[in-house]
Amino acid sequence: MRWVLACAGLVREDMGTVMSRHSQKPNLWRRFGSVRARALLALGMVFGLGAVGTLAAWQDTSAVTSGSFVAGTVDLTLRQGSASSDGAVGLNQPYAFTDFAGTNLAPGGVAVFKQLTVRNSGSLNFNYSIAVTGSGTLATDATGLNIGIYASATCTATTTAGQLYSGKIGGAATAVRALAAAGADLLCVRAWLDTAAVTGLQNQTGVIVFNFSAIQS
Repeated sequence: MRWVLACAGLVREDMGTVMSRHSQKPNLWRRFGSVRARALLALGMVFGLGAVGTLAAWQDTSAVTSGSFVAGTVDLTLRQGSASSDGAVGLNQPYAFTDFAGTNLAPGGVAVFKQLTVRNSGSLNFNYSIAVTGSGTLATDATGLNIGIYASATCTATTTAGQLYSGKIGGAATAVRALAAAGADLLCVRAWLDTAAVTGLQNQTGVIVFNFSAIQS
């Protein structure tokens, strides 16, 4: 009986061992399966990341060029009555107002008068003014020439309408006048010898300079 029991115990022991071994196999497989799954997942992530890193990245660029920019211009031009075209074209150009001259002047005598057209030949509106200076005894003496400037299409020896300035030459200046692009002003310019001209002015000469200044408005 003891042997049998012993045998039975052995058998039971063997069966328990066998069963214990069989019961451990699923755990091992689960562990192995878990490790294998993790390894496969890790490899998948590596391969996946590698695949993302090698994807083609399509691109496009464009350099946008604007149209042309052009600055405007301020250009005051002048034309005397005898001229067929404007003068003083371009920046800071002088103009010879040769029509405006007189001889054999006498105190209280008839004034010399001439028409002068001021034109805005630029693309921008501007304001302009005129400062008058002179050289020579007849122009600089206190009893010498007088000057008159009038905004008038009519120009005679006695024109006074549209007066911009009337008086002595030195330091004379007109008020500012507005002139739109392509616009024109007709000026009448007069000069006469003062009624109080001294005897010493006989046979003296003088030159008058009209300094036009235009500023963009």
